[in-house]
Amino acid sequence: MGDLSQRLSLFQDYIGLTNNAFANKCGINPSNYAKMLKGQQTFTTRSLIKIGDAFPVLNTEWLITGEGEMLRADTNGKASYGYTDEQTFKSYFKETRQVMVPLINIDSVGGIHSQNLITSGEQFIEDQIPFPNPHPDDIAIYQSGDSMSPVIPPGAIMQLRRVDDWREYFGYGNVYVLWLKDDRRITKLVKRYTADPQNYIMCCSYNPDADDEELPKSMIREVWKVVNVLTRKGW
Repeated sequence: MGDLSQRLSLFQDYIGLTNNAFANKCGINPSNYAKMLKGQQTFTTRSLIKIGDAFPVLNTEWLITGEGEMLRADTNGKASYGYTDEQTFKSYFKETRQVMVPLINIDSVGGIHSQNLITSGEQFIEDQIPFPNPHPDDIAIYQSGDSMSPVIPPGAIMQLRRVDDWREYFGYGNVYVLWLKDDRRITKLVKRYTADPQNYIMCCSYNPDADDEELPKSMIREVWKVVNVLTRKGW
């Protein structure tokens, strides 16, 4: 039944999501997803895993090979999750839900030259934190230091979303956790470094007592966008 792109479009039509909404729910860059659908970019294993994780009811064997049925079936031959009414099934994917995000036992610090306070060699899931509309690969970690206060104070829990294409496009004006090559993690409001935007970014703080500093992109290993922040206000 057609190729992979055509089968994805068929599934999207069935659940009633636009390309952008579908890509965002899967945690895929919408621009890259559009190129995949047009055949301008290859569907990677990682992107297919994200799609399968975001929509467990989708039969991934059908998606990849075209064989079998579009929807996975349980032992009774019904669509997964027990939905027998098509409209109820479609509405499931559109409603706003709070889903648990794993809280990892690591932190990010506000100061660009500061050391992380939680430096466990082996990372593990410490808890599960509810956040609205998370992507499948979102994680949560702690904030240390006061360089990002009062917006992100020490002890706050941040919901993070990996930015895979940061080398091609850095979304200036957003707050990110920058995972550096020396294994430190720093939280900063990232702005464009006008003197040399190709090789540097400007790292800014919310705390007026903390200086803004340029950071070489060559020092960055991973970039995670701060999507939500929970502060300790009596909970």
